[in-house]
Formats: sequence, structure tokens, C-alpha cells
Amino acid sequence: MSDIQSLLALQHDDLAIHELESRLAALEPRIRELDAKRQRIADVIARQGSTVAAEEKKQAFLRDKIAEHRELISRNQAQLDAVKTMRQATAAAAQMEQAKAIVAGEESDLLALTRKLEEQRAALRASEAELTACEAEQATARAEVAGEQAAIEGELATAQAKRAATAEGVPAALRQRYDRIRNKRRVHVLVPLNAMACGACDTAIPMQRRHVMSTGTVIELCEACGVLMYHAG
Repeated sequence: MSDIQSLLALQHDDLAIHELESRLAALEPRIRELDAKRQRIADVIARQGSTVAAEEKKQAFLRDKIAEHRELISRNQAQLDAVKTMRQATAAAAQMEQAKAIVAGEESDLLALTRKLEEQRAALRASEAELTACEAEQATARAEVAGEQAAIEGELATAQAKRAATAEGVPAALRQRYDRIRNKRRVHVLVPLNAMACGACDTAIPMQRRHVMSTGTVIELCEACGVLMYHAG
């Protein structure tokens, strides 16, 4: 097999690998879309969970304050029962009324906070249910994508093994030259002459160089676009 034929065979394998890699890359947007939808719901749950936790701390603090002020009322009541003078009775009653007013305000705040917290917990449960439904809905789609991905990866491994075997038939210097150009993300590295011009960029090739390539054994570099050229006649 000539160098041109062996290099064309290598390029054929690379094109097959490129096609498989493109198919594999085409799955990524589908995966990202599924992940993004799930993540949006998960982010909402995280925010709602933080809000509920903060409100629960406020609720616990308020309950402690109410218990503290009720204890103060009990002490003031005991003091009122034990006073001997009108002045002491007036002071104890004033303290008790002040504590009762504080407790009444705090209990009103606690009631409002409890209602708000119930609404927030309901919203959190709804979001958690939405996430569960989303995951169930996505299960089939994710399984399909995973199956396609596994199949393509299997084909890709086979193609890469074939490419490695084909590469053994290409002279090392020529293969290195080809790989350097291919690494610049060119899909087609070796192209046939198109009449008197490069088959990739249509740049005219001098007659002397065309004559050398016409033997069918010489590979030349296109100085305009950097591909390797050969005569296909």
C-alpha cells in the first residue's frame, strides 16, 4: 500500500472517530437541559429550606421570650399577693400589666409567624413534590441518553482501536506531520488536487509542483491553508 493510500485509510478512520465524537457531544445539551431543570427546582428548595429554618429559629426564640415573660407575670402576681402597702401593690400591678401587654404582643407576633411558617412549609413540601415528579419524569429520558452514550462510547472505542492499527501502516514521519495538522482541528487533512488547485481552498498550485504530484506517490503541503495534497488521478 502506498503512503497516500495508508494515509487516506488513516484519515477515513479519523473521520469515523470525528463523527462518533460529534454524536457524543450532541448528547451533552440534552443532559444539560435535564440537569438545569432539576437544578432550578433544587435551588428553590434550598432557598425555601433556609427561609423555613430561619423562621423556625425566630419562632423558638419568641416562644422562649413568651415563657420568660409569663414567668415574670407569675412572680409579679406572687409579689402582689404578698404586698403590705398600697404603694407596693400599685408598683407590682403596674409591672404585671406591662408584662401582660408584652406577652399579648409577642403571642400576636407568634401567631402571625406560625401562620407564615405553615405557608412556607407548604411551599417547601410542594417544591419537594415537584422535584420528585421531575426526577420520575426524567428517569426515562436519562436512561435513554445513558444508553445512547454507552453505545456510542463502545463504537468509539472500537474505532479508536482500528485507528491505532491503521496508524501502524503509516510511516512515522508522515504520520507525525499528518497528526500535527489534524491537531489544529482540521477534519480533512489529506485532500486531492482539484484540477490545478488545492482541493480545500482552491489556491492555484504551480505547474512544477502539480507535475511532481502527478506521479501519484508525492504528498505536498498547501502553503495557503496548510492541508496535505495529493494527485488522485
